[in-house]
Amino acid sequence: MMQSRPRILVVEESYPTALAVCDMIVRHGCDVAGMVEHVDKGLEFVRDHALDGAVIDSDLHAETSFPLCEQLRKRDIPFMLLKKPVDDHEFGRALAGLARPSGEASPEASTESERGNQVLERLAPDDLRALQPHLEHVALEAGQTLSSADGEVEWVYFPVTGLVSVSARNARGKAVEVALVGREGLAGGTLLLGPARSPGLESVMHVAGSAWRTSAGALMPLLEHHPELRAKLLAAVHAFVGQMSNSVVSIGSSTIEQRLARRLLLASLRLGTPQLALTHEALARLLAVRRSGVTVALHMLEARKVIRSRRNLVEILDYEGLTEAAGEDALSYTEPGALRSR
Repeated sequence: MMQSRPRILVVEESYPTALAVCDMIVRHGCDVAGMVEHVDKGLEFVRDHALDGAVIDSDLHAETSFPLCEQLRKRDIPFMLLKKPVDDHEFGRALAGLARPSGEASPEASTESERGNQVLERLAPDDLRALQPHLEHVALEAGQTLSSADGEVEWVYFPVTGLVSVSARNARGKAVEVALVGREGLAGGTLLLGPARSPGLESVMHVAGSAWRTSAGALMPLLEHHPELRAKLLAAVHAFVGQMSNSVVSIGSSTIEQRLARRLLLASLRLGTPQLALTHEALARLLAVRRSGVTVALHMLEARKVIRSRRNLVEILDYEGLTEAAGEDALSYTEPGALRSR
């Protein structure tokens, strides 16, 4: 029986651009499920039709695409945000990992993880089969602590949706965010470096989502018999440490505006949306600066026309401009493993 092609929804306000995107979708082996101009039409289409993925214009300035992105997330439908001008090669590569064909069953963790977390996607089939019986799919709430700064690391998490905020916290309780983890990475990976106790790092769900997780007790013995699995997970830990290293340099040498721009970029790339639900208080706490400093920095970024800040919401308008605002080393903030759905 011939396998059906993935069905992709296109949400784009420019008709000529939408047609060009539809053409690329077909050329890259997928089918166009529908083409709509506005978010409300997109919400209606998602409710009434089966989809494998969506491509959404990141420049819908007249209205926010946040409700549509949230609806897609709730239905576990992957999506990417269209950054213009569109590079056909990059678009095809992103589309290839976006969706699987309609009707393809996914009763096991291996199938789900292949389209969920990128660390699990990179595992060899034998290693994934070995790990699969120890994987548990869990829903994670915003504010939920995955591991405390002074406690044992009991679980390793492979996020599928949502966002994990990792902060360095000292004995006096002072903390500063040093990393963000989405579906490109893993949380709790310091367990692989030796001691089960957290090295002063606290992992908390910043945006609610879901993840695969495995217990430390099950994972550590497994790694002894699967060296390639251990190597792939350590590579993810290496990328995590690299992000922390960049954070330390940013904290010590960048302005609040640059640090804020960097933080917004990281969060947006990992969540796959230009709309970020953030308050001034939350940003000040995460960056370990005064609230007034965050307010001024947001106003400066707005003056550059790279973001739009409203109550409890920051919307990215210009990724290239925001990258420029983050400083000369901004390209290192978007690691190769991070989501490129801009």
